[in-house]
Amino acid sequence: MRLCKLTGLVLVLMLALAGTVLAAGKPVLLESSNWDPVVKKTLNEAMTIYGKAGADYDPSIRPYAVFDFDNTVSILDVEEQLAIYQLETLSFAIPADKMYEVLVTGIPNPDAALGGDYGTLTVAQVAKDAAAAYTKLCAKGWVKADNYTKSGKRPWLATADWQEFATKARWLYTAIGDSMDVSVSYPWITYWFTGMTPARVYDMALTAFTGYAEQSKKADFWKKCSWTSPKDYKGAVAGQLSVSFNQGITVSPELRELFAALEANGIDAWICSASYTDVINAAVKAFNIPGVDGVVAMANKKVNGVYVNEYDYDFHAQTQGPGKAETLDKLVRPLYRNAGPMLVAFDSQGDFNFCTVYRDTVVGLGLNRARKDDAGLLAAIAVWQNRHNVSLEKAVQAGDTRYLLQGRNENGGYLWARPEVQALGKDKPALLSAKAEGWLKMLEDGTTPKALLDQAPALTGKLKTYEGYKTR
Repeated sequence: MRLCKLTGLVLVLMLALAGTVLAAGKPVLLESSNWDPVVKKTLNEAMTIYGKAGADYDPSIRPYAVFDFDNTVSILDVEEQLAIYQLETLSFAIPADKMYEVLVTGIPNPDAALGGDYGTLTVAQVAKDAAAAYTKLCAKGWVKADNYTKSGKRPWLATADWQEFATKARWLYTAIGDSMDVSVSYPWITYWFTGMTPARVYDMALTAFTGYAEQSKKADFWKKCSWTSPKDYKGAVAGQLSVSFNQGITVSPELRELFAALEANGIDAWICSASYTDVINAAVKAFNIPGVDGVVAMANKKVNGVYVNEYDYDFHAQTQGPGKAETLDKLVRPLYRNAGPMLVAFDSQGDFNFCTVYRDTVVGLGLNRARKDDAGLLAAIAVWQNRHNVSLEKAVQAGDTRYLLQGRNENGGYLWARPEVQALGKDKPALLSAKAEGWLKMLEDGTTPKALLDQAPALTGKLKTYEGYKTR
């Protein structure tokens, strides 16, 4: 039976008959004490009802979950951490005379001033500086696609050429992300894999994340870092620049526990990520995530078996924002007789569409980041549902998804049994952003979750259009 046709009456009956259901096959439940109690209770109820211990379970059309990866499955961002690793190891396959072209790929007007905090600086200026320094590093024989396989000292780290290249390449990532649409910035970082085979990207990421998995166990690994280019670097037109970034990456034992429980309960689990496909597959392996049935993520075109700096739209849309739902519709839903996901997991704006448009979705697990974008709307709903003791049963009866908010401390990289998040570098936890507090008040004043979400473009200004809550 399609999940969207599961009525509140049936759900009540299934809960009432829980003892009989469990007798037929006891579900595997979450046990970690680091889950927020409401999150843990609701996820366990969902797996009991919709998993193979449930009376309505049909193995021919298994329910499934879809997870975002960066900052959802993982604590912090795997693609961003890999970029630092790639720069530090100089693991590139881009010819020296092609680096500038790669760094401006997809930029609408590289010569336009970035404005705002970036003033009159342009992508072209900074890219030329980075490419010039990269050329010098290549001439010294330091840039090699397989550098990540080699242990020992990295002499380039102490040189002005590396500091110029690494700082300005990473600066471009931040500046493009701050100044341009995500449809430009998200694929841009993946063009650094140009010239590599899929196997090479996977192996580099696996090597990086295997090392980071060990480092993440140390508290001092989790911190804010910064790089600065040389003050008087010869030939530089953009001048001296600095860039800061987060250091830290892991997958918590609790998320691994959830994936294992879903698998044990006969519920498939998919990852839909705005990071690169090979990178996510490597992260799944390196962080020992069980029960992943498939990955859909960013993918570039290949020529003669190696990646080029062009997104592969023939395969699927960019897996960010509305493109995540488009890709699920194309590649995943057909495997389940066009049913939508039963459970979704998210953290930010790029996940809003796939976490709200499907009628079949009964649980939305949010990893809290106190967002002020459309993910903040979902966080406000989760807090409102918590305050009003809205159970999974009541949410389904009302035709709603039961949204959940799981907290964590990024200063050390671990989940804790509360809904608040303590962001990296912060000394206090936060529940909601100021904007989300306003949306929570709207709910308290009588706005329904559906009415709130259907106003998303007007409330946040992040989406040009939105088809509406539970429309697919």
